[in-house]
Amino acid sequence: MRPSGKMGHIPMNQPNSPVARRFRAVLRHSRDLTETTKHLEWEVIEGGKFDFLAGQFVSMTLRGAENEHTRAYSIASAPGADGRFAICLNRVPGGLFSNYLCDLEPGAALEFTGPHGFFVVRQPVERDLAFIATGTGIAPMRGMLASLLAPGAPLDRHLWLLFGVRHPETILYREEFERLAATHPRFHFVPVLSRAPEGWTGERGHVQEVLRKHFSCRKDFEAYLCGLKAMVDDVRTILKGEFGFDRRQIHYEKYD
Repeated sequence: MRPSGKMGHIPMNQPNSPVARRFRAVLRHSRDLTETTKHLEWEVIEGGKFDFLAGQFVSMTLRGAENEHTRAYSIASAPGADGRFAICLNRVPGGLFSNYLCDLEPGAALEFTGPHGFFVVRQPVERDLAFIATGTGIAPMRGMLASLLAPGAPLDRHLWLLFGVRHPETILYREEFERLAATHPRFHFVPVLSRAPEGWTGERGHVQEVLRKHFSCRKDFEAYLCGLKAMVDDVRTILKGEFGFDRRQIHYEKYD
């Protein structure tokens, strides 16, 4: 899945966003998250230092003999000093770019431009934050949470992650989020299964319903939404129509 370019209002009070430039990166690590979802870690080797903000995306380029293809992918990691970044993506049946990336072996190189986008955490953090994602919409959230919960990072607000998927085995980065929740008492991880098996003791249904359950029309937090258009639109309607949110409290990115 990738950003569609349809992003919510631009958060104010941000540090200057890095200027998009062209780079070349080499794939250092590839691992399966599910049977159809990959986590790819890249290291920039040409183009200078790659600076980005958690939540932004890159636009990757695949050049053929006659055609050039580009696809945008959210960065699924926090900024660091090692010139690395990660993405996660689904293998799309018949999809040229997704199958190419999913089949890559470590050592392969690719060009990209970036960083792009304004889907980043508004600073300073003055309210509790609710991150609401479905599927690979979790990618930018992973980077945002890693930044907010980094060792030494000041955190005096509660952070919630409502993550909707179908089955337990498709809860991407589940162990990471469970570890974060175990070590940070202000971080609350709430996976939501739409097709929960017998014996599942967590939340069932969809993130829209779980949002109503856990927040009960609260207006004292900000929401960050990422996933397919239908989910994002539904949650925005709930927040504005039922909770009475101001639009500036809602930050979102829709996926194709």
